Amino acid sequence: MIYFPYFRGRQYDLLALKNIAQQHILPPNIIPIIEPVRDIRALPQTVAAFVEHDQPLVVIANPTVSDYALTKQKLHDWRPYADNPQLIVGHILTPTVIPASLQPAANHRTLLVGRQYDELVAAQHAGWLNDPSYLLVPPEARIRQLITRPTVSLFDHAWLPEHERSYADITDGFFSDDWVLATLDGYHGVSDYTIGGAHYSEHGYPARAVTLHLTYFHGDQLRIHRFVSDDREDFRHPKEKFFQAVAKLAAWLPDHPDVQTPAALALADYHTSQHFPGLGVVKRLSLEHHLQTMAAYFKLHYPE
Repeated sequence: MIYFPYFRGRQYDLLALKNIAQQHILPPNIIPIIEPVRDIRALPQTVAAFVEHDQPLVVIANPTVSDYALTKQKLHDWRPYADNPQLIVGHILTPTVIPASLQPAANHRTLLVGRQYDELVAAQHAGWLNDPSYLLVPPEARIRQLITRPTVSLFDHAWLPEHERSYADITDGFFSDDWVLATLDGYHGVSDYTIGGAHYSEHGYPARAVTLHLTYFHGDQLRIHRFVSDDREDFRHPKEKFFQAVAKLAAWLPDHPDVQTPAALALADYHTSQHFPGLGVVKRLSLEHHLQTMAAYFKLHYPE
């Protein structure tokens, strides 16, 4: 079983991945995917961290969100690492993808993301789907009937509240058990957009509440607990709202020892110190916690 956590290459996503690479905790069957969205120094630095620590990583060569792909001359290019065997070059199936880009070089792996049924039908008829080492597709019955080769299911489990709803409406809930069902459905791996979700916004959006997200396992089921600030009236005072949310996390964590990863404990420490690190650091630590949680589970249940 392989797990491909899918990240859009924002600053704090990349910093979380870089820190995880330096901690060297990911087993070989957890392979993060980065779809670059910005030409920032953290991108090649993150790729370098994985390469230097002999850990596999996927970078999407033709990103489809933001305008990164339209920037011809990159100031911070990841491609100097493309020949390293630890780096898997990925492509998203689009009308502009050519077969040559899907064929792996000697001793190299490639990955293809197919998101639309009609595009997969065309690629199947053209014989393009046999070359990539890994094929990520939505877990749809018609796609399972179409493709007979081993595939990886790609699904977005994150819930984004709409309209008048907030995370306070569902503070604890189911997140995923894809790995349990994967074998039954014929998949040899699973992929998701972690707690960040598939939705991408170039500039983000304000929130009335500050919410801390922690994933944790209950048996083989991955659940998510949300610690939401009590103040949700307007968009002001993020510092005060953070302290409201982190106080709830600090009170909850001692009763859940299995959730006490280094990243979760670092978040709880901000309640003790009454220090506001900024919401970007909060996001980074939440992502690190998710990867630390998944690493521990996969090492126990799917050892390589």
